Amino acid sequence: TQKEVVATLKHFEDLKPVVDTYVFNDGSQTELLCLCGTIPVKIKANTYNIPVCIWLTEFHPEIPPLVYVRPTGNMVINESKHVDMNGRVYMPYLHEWTHVSTKCYSGTNSHM
Repeated sequence: TQKEVVATLKHFEDLKPVVDTYVFNDGSQTELLCLCGTIPVKIKANTYNIPVCIWLTEFHPEIPPLVYVRPTGNMVINESKHVDMNGRVYMPYLHEWTHVSTKCYSGTNSHM
């Protein structure tokens, strides 16, 4: 996981690692590593820097990261098939996550 995080931070230079409190749907809380910042997302012919939080649980890489769009004050979340009204991201590669066959930007294993 450490190698994956380092490679991800090198690839997405705006992401910063922080340890913060994550609140699960059942209300339970835990301290998790979060990669927060913006990532470039191509939508049609335009690239937008989307603010995200990528949470890694203690079970990573066996389970996928929890990814959220975190809009700035002047942004609104547009709910879609890939993003719910809370900003939670649902992408096929997160749903079909298998840590053994994942690939990172540096050539090591990762999905971030």
